[in-house]
Amino acid sequence: MKCPVCNHENGDAHFCERCGSNLTQTTSSPTPVPNSESAASEPEYTRWSSTQATSSQASVPSNTPSVSIHKEQARESTGTNDHASAGDNSSNQWNNIVQNEKVQQAKEVSKQYLSYFLSVLARPYQTMKTVGDQHSLNGWLTMALIAVLSSTYFLITFSRIGMDGLFIGGFLRPLLFTVIILIASIALMYAILKIEKITFRPKTLVAQFGTLLVPAVVSLVLANLFIIISYSIAISLLAVSYIIIFVALNSVLFQYPLNRTKAAIDSMYSVLIANAVVFFILYRLLGEIIIGLIGLMLSPFGRL
Repeated sequence: MKCPVCNHENGDAHFCERCGSNLTQTTSSPTPVPNSESAASEPEYTRWSSTQATSSQASVPSNTPSVSIHKEQARESTGTNDHASAGDNSSNQWNNIVQNEKVQQAKEVSKQYLSYFLSVLARPYQTMKTVGDQHSLNGWLTMALIAVLSSTYFLITFSRIGMDGLFIGGFLRPLLFTVIILIASIALMYAILKIEKITFRPKTLVAQFGTLLVPAVVSLVLANLFIIISYSIAISLLAVSYIIIFVALNSVLFQYPLNRTKAAIDSMYSVLIANAVVFFILYRLLGEIIIGLIGLMLSPFGRL
């Protein structure tokens, strides 16, 4: 038997011959000793699993605030978007209200002007004596209609002839020239009344002049319609509309009490000078165009 201590080979002795160790204990069946490694590993695993469970449980609350923060941010962004959309809707509603108010105002002005136009057309001179500052807008509208309708007449005429530079020469130039003629007429009336030292209101003067120009609007509308039928009638109606401008200028001036002061020049001559100036402006600006149209009227094509 080999000694477990010194590894000396002994026979059947119960004690080692060299070191004296008891050999009978080694031969007995060893008592199963629990595996220290497994025993140690089990608590270690248990500790690791418990640590992981504890850490996982501890990590859940740590994630909870971040989730709530994300939810708060989502709610805030949603609220901001709702607020922005509400602001856009309110601004759109306000713009719609403003536009509707402007449309309503335009409709009211159109209705008022139409009733005014029809009443003036029946008795222009009598109505001219009763207008005031509140009718100055109607006067400006009448003059604007004269400028646009006269330009439309030249545009349609030149388009049928096949003239080059149609929009500029056939619309913009006559529009600008007619506006200059009308403003020059108002300026001359204003100057004459100031020279005569007559008290008047400029807005009332515009309203009176515009009232007497209502028949000129009708004449220009008919002139535009008769272009298709006959050039001669259309040009005659155009000439009548410009003659009405001179008649309106003189009618407005003579309804004021002129020649009340000892001026250097008589009122008759001052009115005559005003007419001459308007005629000169008309001739310089629209003379060539009107003469060309009159020549067209005398041609065989214009007699259609």
